[in-house]
Amino acid sequence: MERKSEFYNSHEKELRRLLRKVREELLCEVVPFWEKRVVDREYPGYLNCFDRQGNLFDGRKPGWFVGRTMYMFASLYNTVEHREEWLDIARAGRTFMDGSFYAGGGRFQQMMSREGGVLKGPVSIFTDHFAVKGLYEYVKAHPREERQRDKELALQLSDALFENVENPKVLASEGIPWGFQKHAVNFMTLLVALESRDLFGERYGEILRKCVEKSLYEFASDRYEAPFEYIGTDGKPKPEGEGRLIDPGHTMEAMWFSMKAGIKCGNTEYGKRAMKILDWVIDRCYDEEYGGFYQHVDLDGALEERFRVNSYAGIPAAWDDKIWWVQAECLYALAMSALYHENERHYAYFLKMYDYVQTHFRDKTYGEWYSILKRDGTVSSDYKGFELKGPYHVPRCLMQLAVLIEEYL
Repeated sequence: MERKSEFYNSHEKELRRLLRKVREELLCEVVPFWEKRVVDREYPGYLNCFDRQGNLFDGRKPGWFVGRTMYMFASLYNTVEHREEWLDIARAGRTFMDGSFYAGGGRFQQMMSREGGVLKGPVSIFTDHFAVKGLYEYVKAHPREERQRDKELALQLSDALFENVENPKVLASEGIPWGFQKHAVNFMTLLVALESRDLFGERYGEILRKCVEKSLYEFASDRYEAPFEYIGTDGKPKPEGEGRLIDPGHTMEAMWFSMKAGIKCGNTEYGKRAMKILDWVIDRCYDEEYGGFYQHVDLDGALEERFRVNSYAGIPAAWDDKIWWVQAECLYALAMSALYHENERHYAYFLKMYDYVQTHFRDKTYGEWYSILKRDGTVSSDYKGFELKGPYHVPRCLMQLAVLIEEYL
C-alpha cells in the first residue's frame, strides 16, 4: 500500500469536507440558477443578464457568453455527469454559431439583440477564443457518429484564431496601448492551444509552449518580482503608464493554465515557476485586513489616479474592490498549486479564500455569487449576470475544484 504524505494526512479530512461543500454549492445552487434561465426559449441563443433574484433585465446577447456557456454546460456533461439537459443547453450555443453569431473569417460578433440582430460586430479576439474552446468541449460530448463535422469546423476556426492573434489589425480593437502587448491575449491563446490537445494532439504544441513561456518568463519579471498585465512589444517590462499595472486575477488564471500545461507536456519547471509567481501575487495583491484579492494594483502599490476606478459594463469598480472572477480564479489557482505540489503556504491561502468567498460572495438565498464587493466586503453590485458575468468563472471554479480535490484524494 502506498504511503501517504504528511501533507495528505494533515489535510485529508478537511479536503473531504470541502469536497462535499463544493459539490453541493455547484450542483444545488450555481448550476440550477443558470439551468432555469440561460437558454432563450423564444429566440436562438442564450440570455445572460439577471438581477440578484434571477429576473431578466437585459435581453441583449453578449458574444463572450455564447462560447463560455457552451463550454460550461458541455464541460459539466463531460466531467460531472451525462445529464441530457446539460448537453441540450450546450447545443443551443452550437446552433447559434450557425446563425448571426458567426461573422466569417474565424471571427464572431461581440453583441447581438435578443432576436439575433448584430449590435456590435467582430471586435473582440476574446469572443473568438471563447467560441473555439466552447466548440472543443461540445465536440467531446458528441456521439461519435455526429462528431466529425464539428471537429472539422473546430480545426478551421482554430487555424484562423491562431493567425488572427498575430494580426495587428485584429488586435487594434482591443484597446492595447501603443508599444505594449497584453497578457490576457497571450494566456487565452495558451488555454485554447492547451484544450486543443484532446482533439488535435500536437498540432498547436509549439504555440502552447511559446505562450506558457511568455506568461512565466516575460510577463512575470524576476527583476521586479512582479507579474505585469502589459509589457513592451520587445517582451521586456515597460513600467510606465499601463505597464505598471498588476492584475491578480489574470495572473492567477494564467498560472493555473501554465501548471496544467506543465502536467500535460511533462515539464515540471512550469509548475515550479508558477508557484513562485503565485507568491508574488499573494505578497502584492492579497488584502490581509479584509480578505480577498484586489482588482489590480500598481507596481509600487498605490495606483495613479487615472487607474483607480474603471467600469464593468457601466458598473464602477475601484482598484481595491473585490471582483467575482478575480476571487474565483485566485481560489482555484491556489488550490491547484497546493494539491499538485503540496504547498502549505498556498493551501493556507486557499482556505482563507474559500472562507472569504463563502462569507461574502456566495448568495445562499438566491444562488450564484454577487458581482462586485467594496474592499470591506459590503455588496456593491448584486447582479448575477450582465455583459461580463455569466455561467463561467464561478461554475468553472467550483467544478474544477471538485474534480481537483477528488483526484487528489
